[in-house]
Amino acid sequence: MHWGSEGHALIDRQMTKACRRSGWLATLLALIAACAGGSDNNAPGKQADSTTPAAVFTVDLWPGEGIPVIEARRERLPLHESPDPSSPAVDTLRAKIGQRVAFDSTRFQTIESGRMRAIDSLLVNGRAMGDVAHISREQYYVLSQPEVAIPVALQSTIDFLQYRAEGTCFIRIDRLVIDAQPCPGFGKESVAVEREPVTRWWIRVRGQGDAFGWLLVSDSTAQSVRREF
Repeated sequence: MHWGSEGHALIDRQMTKACRRSGWLATLLALIAACAGGSDNNAPGKQADSTTPAAVFTVDLWPGEGIPVIEARRERLPLHESPDPSSPAVDTLRAKIGQRVAFDSTRFQTIESGRMRAIDSLLVNGRAMGDVAHISREQYYVLSQPEVAIPVALQSTIDFLQYRAEGTCFIRIDRLVIDAQPCPGFGKESVAVEREPVTRWWIRVRGQGDAFGWLLVSDSTAQSVRREF
């Protein structure tokens, strides 16, 4: 069939309009995807989604007391090269929904610090961990850390990093990370918790291809359902 120059011009105009519409549609779909997402409640504080920035503080410990029992919430779970949603997948864990997931390491990350405000002057007691952004298991359990007692004036703010266990937490005062015992927010007599920390939890798992990778713990991937003592 011969369209002629006018026919080809009409087709060009129609294709241009269609491309413009598809461009608007792609933009709309991208905006919807960016806005979608939610928070999980497997660990204290607000759980971050996979689009949030890199961690500002990390401990090689799981949150809370007791050994967490983690169960699969999907049949196929991607394992990342590092505890970072943007890192490439190195393997896949296949499991039945509700099956217990074995792990050999954990990372509990703070994506955004919370904030406490002193509503009365107080003394913060605990272990001084240093000006650090990462605390290993050895640093926490083995190495001796100096005990401190730091006065906090009325209306001062404290960076709230993470809940730990048994009424303790990690906080930061003037760049010094403190394993606070007890947590200043525990009971909240002297402080007001103005913002909870945003956190993300990972476990290291062996995949079907025998490679180890990092699995994000959440309501939709693998969930902490109880603790063993």
